[in-house]
Amino acid sequence: MSMSILLSVNPERANSVYDMLRKVGFSRNRAKILALLEQKMDVDLAEITSLLGISNSRASEGLKFLLREGYIQRMEVKYLMGKGRTKHIYRLRMPITDIIADAKSRVAVIISFDNKIDP
Repeated sequence: MSMSILLSVNPERANSVYDMLRKVGFSRNRAKILALLEQKMDVDLAEITSLLGISNSRASEGLKFLLREGYIQRMEVKYLMGKGRTKHIYRLRMPITDIIADAKSRVAVIISFDNKIDP
């Protein structure tokens, strides 16, 4: 299943990255988030939910997982000094090819462990 991301994003590239991420074991929402961040830096939660058409809770769960795994980073931005809430924006911590390679190696280690084979 492919997905589409609108606006200033190349949909062919987004679909290609999404498909590669799904093949190495990422859930649909996590793959969508990574495919978006690969092309669009500094995206906040509101943009993620509106561009990808996923709920706040699903986006938050995906972001928490990706942060924990070290694939993305979160930064705090305050636009007006002393006023307003701090906004969190997200971006990739490494190139998408490194994320895909890391996910493949994790799957290989899990398979090896399950089968008691040295990776």
